[in-house]
Amino acid sequence: MKQSLKPSGLFPLTFLLVVATPLGLGAAAVNPDFEKDIRPFLAQHCTKCHGEKKQAGKLALHQLDGSLSSEKARETWARVSEKLWLGEMPPEGEPRPSPHASGRVVNWLSAEFARAGHKLTPPPALELPGGGNRVSHEELFAAKAGAGVRPPATAARLWRVSPQIYEELLRGELGKNARGVTQPFAALTGEGFKDFAGAFTVDEPTTGLLLRNADAIVASLTRFSYEDGKFKAAGNTPRELVSLMDTNAPPTDVQLRAGIERQFKFVLRREPTEAERTRFVAFMRKNITDAGQVTGVRAALAAVLLLPEAIYRSELGAGEPDAHGRRMLAPHELVAALSFALTDRPPDRTLQTALDKGQFAASRESAEREVRRMLADDSLAKPRILRFFREFFGYQIATEVFKDDKDNKDHEARVLVEDTDRLVLHILATDKDVLRELLTTSKSFVSYKTAAEQKKKRAEALAKFEAEKAQNPEKFKNKTFSPQGREVFRSYGLDDYPDQQPVNLPAGQRAGILTQPSWLVAFSMNFDNHPITRGKWVRERLLGGIVPDLPITVDAQLPNAPEQTLRQRLDVTKAEYCWQCHQRMNPLGLPFELFDHFGRFRSSERVQDKEATAANVDSKGKSRGPVFKEAPLDTRGVLALTSDARIDGEVADPLALIQKLAGSARVRQVFVRHAFRYWMGRNETLADAPVLQAADRAYAESDGSFKALLVSLLTSDSFLYRVNIGKPSASNEVLKNHRP
Repeated sequence: MKQSLKPSGLFPLTFLLVVATPLGLGAAAVNPDFEKDIRPFLAQHCTKCHGEKKQAGKLALHQLDGSLSSEKARETWARVSEKLWLGEMPPEGEPRPSPHASGRVVNWLSAEFARAGHKLTPPPALELPGGGNRVSHEELFAAKAGAGVRPPATAARLWRVSPQIYEELLRGELGKNARGVTQPFAALTGEGFKDFAGAFTVDEPTTGLLLRNADAIVASLTRFSYEDGKFKAAGNTPRELVSLMDTNAPPTDVQLRAGIERQFKFVLRREPTEAERTRFVAFMRKNITDAGQVTGVRAALAAVLLLPEAIYRSELGAGEPDAHGRRMLAPHELVAALSFALTDRPPDRTLQTALDKGQFAASRESAEREVRRMLADDSLAKPRILRFFREFFGYQIATEVFKDDKDNKDHEARVLVEDTDRLVLHILATDKDVLRELLTTSKSFVSYKTAAEQKKKRAEALAKFEAEKAQNPEKFKNKTFSPQGREVFRSYGLDDYPDQQPVNLPAGQRAGILTQPSWLVAFSMNFDNHPITRGKWVRERLLGGIVPDLPITVDAQLPNAPEQTLRQRLDVTKAEYCWQCHQRMNPLGLPFELFDHFGRFRSSERVQDKEATAANVDSKGKSRGPVFKEAPLDTRGVLALTSDARIDGEVADPLALIQKLAGSARVRQVFVRHAFRYWMGRNETLADAPVLQAADRAYAESDGSFKALLVSLLTSDSFLYRVNIGKPSASNEVLKNHRP
């Protein structure tokens, strides 16, 4: 099956989102019939290319009879299902089925696979960051989007804690003295958001690390010694655990209960239920009998660290379902969800106290009150907000791109990333027209944390140089002062570190994050620019489009032609087979040729002078090496296939490109979609259209306040409500048993 595209992106998966999920249209739940619904669909949309006369991709569909009894039939139908899920068929130029027609096919297939004892699931890509772009933007933001669709909700789930949450756990009283503790959790790699709820499981290697960590943490909490036969606990051992470790005095049941309660408060920040107390006391007693007092006590305490509630965020919902089958998050779930939305730590004292005293009711009003309180509290660290912008723009990966510093001794990716962090936080503090400012500002922070120190060091070095020169003029006769250390300000086109920050960068050279050296380095290669990845970023992150993955049969190498500019070498991508994808990237990435791969502004491109190089030989005809010349820059680009005619057209340079994008309502809405994904931990569906539209209105009507956008998202139905899908998993049942 040939890959195909159309101007608005791949065929929108509306049928996936309103038919094949429990959040879809009730009308679509009618069981389709093969002869009435499926065979006519295949005849109209599929068998022209996959029938008796033509079998593209070696796929024949004309002989299918609706039976899934054979393995070959199931493989064929699975291929059909995947292409429909991904919206890659029918190809461009062919009549498109309605989303509901495609939905009936998937609905029928799901039922037939289940009847045959198999499960038909969406391709994994749809569950990961980027998969949400396959949902039709036009349908999400249409005036009547969501009409007839169940009100928004998120599937009941267990969300594995992030590496950052686990790190904060270890930094607290629980693990700060533990030795040999290893981070057990990974995040998603590559570009995009790193923490999606459905992306991770706890596998066997992770479980092994968790077990070792639990043992190490408990050992650090229960250290003791004997001096002259007298028991002595370490200074950091909680009082309730001291009595459990003294082998001179076997612990009573009261002491066991107290120790278990203390461990629950340490790890889970709550009291154990009576059933949990009883179970853990019995467990600890048995361990003491089988393995001895110290080992038995520690094993039981370590078990608390391995409860599902310590590893997963519970989001199952509580109470009676409403008319649409939705349950609001339980108070303890909502308190945790609100805290982890902004921080990497459990609920702060205000939230936890209200929960412990039964004064927190799960409601939209409570959620809004607490979100506004936390956003207004400058003393509360909220790292997840900056992390959103880091992962959305992707500039933090500049530290992962190898650069040969012989070309630029001033390059220091870590400092460049910190500069951009500071700029983001500065714009967020103003909280006005945030996205436009991030895209267009001419201001920047420049080595903010080191500027004064660097200037002081340079002044001291200069004074030392001048003093030595005065003492020995002959020695320094042909020497000039050369400052040591990195002068990162040159990456921004400045002559020195600025005294006042943020600084206005040279006029006509920079516009926002996409012209920050950190972003330009992040989307470059070791020794050259990368217009393809830069254009891909713009297409996917700002325009909400889709660029298919590189086919494994394609050797994505540019010609080795040092006498050509990078734009000239990219001409190979204009071949028909390549251009169907590259037309969506190259014209958006090439304007950034205004900068080199270190993010420095330039007016020309250095290429090899072929004739001069050939003539550059010694008396024996041996080459002396390449000779270079400066070639004029071509920074033109094109905005096309955007589904927004108001911004389509040619642009002269990246600044003109960015200005057009910054003024687009579509770009603003796509930004809202990405914020939704980050804070919901999943991709949007058509059922979420009202939530997305409300968030977009909140942002626009507040003059671009990011706080207003956050309040809207974190008080939305998609954030507050859960709906059960199928039977609860065993892990869900285990987790529910650990709550009052």
